[in-house]
Amino acid sequence: MSRRRSLSSQENDERLLEAALDEIAVSGVDGLGMSGVARRAGLTTGALYGRYENVAELAAAVWTARVRDAHFDFLDTAVRALVDHDDSIAPADVTRELTAPSRATVAALELLATAHRIDELEEVVTPDVDAWMKDWGAAPRARDRVRRARVIFTIGSLWGALLHSIPRERPADWDVLFAGVGRSYLRPQPPLTTRFVGESAGPVRAAIGDASHNALIDSVLAITARVGFERATASRIARRANLTSGAIYARYDSKDELLAHAIEVLLAQRFADDLEANTYLFTAPDVGRATAGVIGGYLSPARRDWRIFRVEAQIAARHHAAIAETLDGVQEAAIHAYLVALGAHTPDEQVSISSVGRFYRFLTAVLAQL
Repeated sequence: MSRRRSLSSQENDERLLEAALDEIAVSGVDGLGMSGVARRAGLTTGALYGRYENVAELAAAVWTARVRDAHFDFLDTAVRALVDHDDSIAPADVTRELTAPSRATVAALELLATAHRIDELEEVVTPDVDAWMKDWGAAPRARDRVRRARVIFTIGSLWGALLHSIPRERPADWDVLFAGVGRSYLRPQPPLTTRFVGESAGPVRAAIGDASHNALIDSVLAITARVGFERATASRIARRANLTSGAIYARYDSKDELLAHAIEVLLAQRFADDLEANTYLFTAPDVGRATAGVIGGYLSPARRDWRIFRVEAQIAARHHAAIAETLDGVQEAAIHAYLVALGAHTPDEQVSISSVGRFYRFLTAVLAQL
């Protein structure tokens, strides 16, 4: 028979998990370190290593023991309110967390966003998300395809809205937007008479001048999509571009400057190109179907690395001022361009359309990861 662990040992378990949660909320998953957690908990690193082999195992424990259940409760509330139209749930019960997310929500968002590149974390997060989706009738082989689509759209919208708040709060009337999502689910869904096919969308590539510079920026996208901004080292970026690290520092004073420029090139130019290519949506005979086709193109395999790059940029912006400043400028410029294209003149029109634009800009980045 195994010995019962002492009360003090159990209390130390809790202290370490709370400290790790605080570290993720403040410094992010990539900033999580054993010494920092031990110091925050007021314990030795030995006490931490006696429980967890490495940082990845600790992150997985935070997901399982500290944020998973609370985050799924939040998603449950949203699905009941929007998809199942539970009148006992007020819209504010959903949107309150989007406006002022708790530390557990912030940590959950980062753990979800980074799980694809951290094996120990992916091993617990993916089965948990899959089980949650199955419980709500949104598994890949779900018989009710309309319900599956609505559940996926709902949680994609929630995660997109949470990403929107990074690196800083921006105005968005979530109450109105999510009330509109709920109302849209009340409309009868006519059967499709033809097979839906998303518009063709190729991979995103840099086009800023000489071939070596383009290769360098493209390498930032590819490496970041696999390991994140923090772990995208200058040597690895240069190696993939068939350049030396010196080639990076001949153009940029630091890796952060390179990363910020990559955001500007890969996002700003893409947003501008997409706006020009998609202006026909404003006058399309069937705007809904045309818009779905464009979104389908965004969700294509060819855009996968670019979508992950966008999400990773949002996460990195929490912890890097230069990235935050560049990302904020790019996104605000894109929203302004859409406002001009849509002819929004009055303050009310600008606020309303701006909120919708922000909503769909982040939604497309998240949906394809579900």
